[in-house]
Amino acid sequence: MTASTALEHILGGIEQADGHAGLQVAIEALRDEMNVDLMVCHWVDSAGDQYSCGTYPAEWVHRYLDQNYLRVDPVITGCYQRFHPVNWKRLDWSSKASRAFQKEAIFYSVGNQGFSVLIRGPNGQFALFTVSHSGNNADWAAFTEEHTLSMLLITTRLWI
Repeated sequence: MTASTALEHILGGIEQADGHAGLQVAIEALRDEMNVDLMVCHWVDSAGDQYSCGTYPAEWVHRYLDQNYLRVDPVITGCYQRFHPVNWKRLDWSSKASRAFQKEAIFYSVGNQGFSVLIRGPNGQFALFTVSHSGNNADWAAFTEEHTLSMLLITTRLWI
């Protein structure tokens, strides 16, 4: 299957996803197709209700929520400070809290590499699509160079 055919197949699967369960299946297939460790979609509607699906370990999700890591997560901060996709390597991980957060995330198998795309809605809605992986910098740079356009297209399809 060519890269463009695979992308069309993925986008079709996302568009045909029926509800949360269907989107979960599509995300798992997308993760496998892109050959990465983890993927997550998180969105907040205009009423402030939050939803997510993805492949992060349940232990990490519970830990993240219990520790209120939203306050110190450099990915969240980085996405709010930019309008373009965020490669985690370009974020500020210099604070003690950020380094501790990153160390714990890696312990929970989130990976040392990541790429996040944030979409903002007109009434306060937002959606975040994240791909993460464990690997070296050179391989991750090649992955993001090859897949950035695909990840942007996928993100827009997740919230149409």
